[in-house]
Amino acid sequence: MKKLFILSILFSILFVSCNDDPEPEPEIIRAYSYLYHFIPELGSIIWEVAESEVPDEQLFGVQFPGAILLETVGEEITFTVKHSGTKAVIISQSFQLEKNKFYNVIAHGSIEDPVLLIREIETSKPESGKVKFQTLHSVSGQGPIDVYMGGNSTNNKFVSELAYLSLSIPYEVPDFDARAAITVSAHSEEYNQDSVLLTSIYNDEIITEAYYLTVLAPSSYQLESDLTLWLYELPLD
Repeated sequence: MKKLFILSILFSILFVSCNDDPEPEPEIIRAYSYLYHFIPELGSIIWEVAESEVPDEQLFGVQFPGAILLETVGEEITFTVKHSGTKAVIISQSFQLEKNKFYNVIAHGSIEDPVLLIREIETSKPESGKVKFQTLHSVSGQGPIDVYMGGNSTNNKFVSELAYLSLSIPYEVPDFDARAAITVSAHSEEYNQDSVLLTSIYNDEIITEAYYLTVLAPSSYQLESDLTLWLYELPLD
């Protein structure tokens, strides 16, 4: 049975320590995942990965990194989201994972209509002096959005008409624009101050030539909470 590697490594250490003359260990094949929970009304969820339940509950908006042991260099793995109280299955989906690759696995949508988004992370480095981003729109009832960085001109619009539950392709932004301000607005052909949903100033949190996932979502699992732009660092080669 497969387990998240961060849990299985403890068993491996104990096993070796109990063998006086251990045989050569087989190659450890693993893929890496970043789990996220953005289903409003649920303060926490339980993940099951490849039939093994992750022992810790995942709180809303928290990034949970881990590694998954594979039996071959490419294998179909099932991710299941459960209610942390009743353990009832909310949604389950299988995806082909490959050796040494990284994946974002995002539970979002709603309790009535949950969605599990699984995407490989494109880990190439951004150009010198730039920052790499992907943006996820996870606000129910909100139409398509635009994302501006460092100003409100056409040249500052880096994401246009991103639909609800959609993840943008990776894009690169000059570091001085990314650090100045990130503005999210309802989609319009030209910038419209009345359409602005939020302006988020990260300043020193953003590092040159790093890679981030930004998620437009409620600031907590409560439906009436304000919107915010969550920021998560992603791996690079």
